[in-house]
Amino acid sequence: MPQVVHRTEEEDISPLSASGVWRSIAVQLEVYKKRPAPTCAFLLALGTWIAAVYRMIRPESADPNAAGICIDPAALYLGHGIEWRRFLLHAFWPLEPGYLRGFFSSAALVILGYALEYELGTAHFAGLLLGIQFGTAFVLLHFRFSLCHHSLEAAIAGMTVVMHRANPKLHCDGLDKSLKLPFEVEPRWHMWALLSFLLLQAYNFPQAFMTLSAGLAGGAFCALREPEAWGDIVRSISSRSFTSGAAAHVALFVFSVMFMPLTVTEMPFEPLAAIADGRALRPTWWQQAVPSSPPLLHMAMSGRVAGEALYICKLLISFAPPLLLSSFRIWAKFYAVACFIIIMYAMNCESWRYPHFGFVTLAYLVFAFWKLPNAAAAVPKQRTS
Repeated sequence: MPQVVHRTEEEDISPLSASGVWRSIAVQLEVYKKRPAPTCAFLLALGTWIAAVYRMIRPESADPNAAGICIDPAALYLGHGIEWRRFLLHAFWPLEPGYLRGFFSSAALVILGYALEYELGTAHFAGLLLGIQFGTAFVLLHFRFSLCHHSLEAAIAGMTVVMHRANPKLHCDGLDKSLKLPFEVEPRWHMWALLSFLLLQAYNFPQAFMTLSAGLAGGAFCALREPEAWGDIVRSISSRSFTSGAAAHVALFVFSVMFMPLTVTEMPFEPLAAIADGRALRPTWWQQAVPSSPPLLHMAMSGRVAGEALYICKLLISFAPPLLLSSFRIWAKFYAVACFIIIMYAMNCESWRYPHFGFVTLAYLVFAFWKLPNAAAAVPKQRTS
């Protein structure tokens, strides 16, 4: 007769269950109580909160450029000398007004401090953070992705990548029985969740997306200094893993909704004649004869497409990084369904006439996400004698 194995309560807890999430948060709070306060991260979080509260109390100071807080191209290239006010205060000014953004930013800094600064040391942590902060500022301002750079969100995004690579872990040993977990707590996933919510609730979504993308690129540059990281990337691409294929399709989705025109407003006049005499081979003919709409995200932000489509796009883009880095694969099916819903909203807008590259790409992504290779767990082959 088979033996009955009784499992304890903590062995049944899943990391994504409600009990697993709140217990992992409680474990972090208990462990952080026993650690010294992180000097760099704590001061930055305190400054962020003070700036967020000041911005709410003084609405006239909401514009960081008018207040002389942010770094502009002139200040970057020292056009008016070294403006110490901008260089020292721009990091504390939240990207957008509101207490919610200040709370998420300061919470992310506290987790970074107690988890990553504790592992690396204050000097190493501060050097990485300042390097990413000013490196992203240079990229955003030099290439005119932003004309007024402020907040620490780019540096927080970069340090999240560094933290994901370092992966500091917390253990439940010595804690109360009610906080016992069958797995090690990894604060890096809480950081990705905070980063996703920061991007999701941004009012100026394109600006927040460019800022956080620059920070992620800066963090990836710091993480890729290790030779082992390059080896992991080469193995992932050469093995045609799910992560590499999913990352390529997510990048295609982002490019399609941000840069590809959604619909053709009018059909070209005499297309066969243009093909016969060679005019169709000229890019200028396509620009003049095929009037196109803006990309989907721009149309949704201007109200020409339903607001639900905008929220779905923001949701898919915001949570793409942690989903790509996780071991879960079922989310690709949800992305396929979401792309199909976006197509339905696009076809119901008043500007819709004929499909353009953006629409065709979304239609392809419905099929691609649903049929993504290696979407199911690999089963080892049995050797036959």
